[in-house]
Amino acid sequence: MRHLPRLHTLRGVRNAMPVGGVPARAAPARAAPARAVAFRAAPARAAPARAVAFRAAPARAVLARAVLAGTVLAGAGLAATGCGSGQSATFHPAGVIASGASPAPVSANSQRRGPEGLEWPPFGRNVHIIMPEWLPADASQVPAVIAAKNFLLAYLYAEYRGNQDHRWTAYASGKVLASLKATLGQPDVTSQSFVGTIRFSQMRVFADPITPTAIDVSECFDNSHSSNTDLATGKVIPGNTPPDQHYYRNTDVLAKGKQGRWQVVSVYPTIYYPQAKECKP
Repeated sequence: MRHLPRLHTLRGVRNAMPVGGVPARAAPARAAPARAVAFRAAPARAAPARAVAFRAAPARAVLARAVLAGTVLAGAGLAATGCGSGQSATFHPAGVIASGASPAPVSANSQRRGPEGLEWPPFGRNVHIIMPEWLPADASQVPAVIAAKNFLLAYLYAEYRGNQDHRWTAYASGKVLASLKATLGQPDVTSQSFVGTIRFSQMRVFADPITPTAIDVSECFDNSHSSNTDLATGKVIPGNTPPDQHYYRNTDVLAKGKQGRWQVVSVYPTIYYPQAKECKP
């Protein structure tokens, strides 16, 4: 993250989204950024976005998607079918990493199964991940939400390990898979890790407005209590991320693959605080 741990730095995304996290109608046509990657065929028009990332705080981008340019659009004709603002599950590290140290090598298959089928990667004891236990009331949407949570945890762990772990690839497919691999291969990812607390909250799920069979899973992300570290030395890397960019709403688009498994196939632009007011405690 060249910013704090942030989620997927996707350099090309779908339409803009309103404050509530529900996809809005296409924005007026504007030129796409030079490095934009088409995650999927966009509707008639696409809103430009600057790539940012999902990690800690230096001034470069890595996991987060793209920052919305200009005002956030409103007026989507969809409503979220649920919002997870209640109880959360906290990852209690079982690793043996001393405070401030770099991640120790672990087995590629090492992970802990949590409630509702969550697969918790083996973060070190200097990392705490808070994930809502919320699941939608509609049973047909539950597998997609669980897959989205597992994707977020696994991708975050790939950043934690400096792209030395690839379990996240089981939860993504299509062009977004290649784009995320390219992001994780960047020097500022492969040379860094992070410590501290990452909090996911305010989860929502709703039908995708573009693909009838797809489901969108949205959540707030807060990395204000984490720091990037040098992967080799474990030393904290000073960051200069603008305060408001520690809080944002992330939305992944999931669809069923050939084997019936839900996978992330696209993403929407990130919405930062203060547009995403609900994402700052």
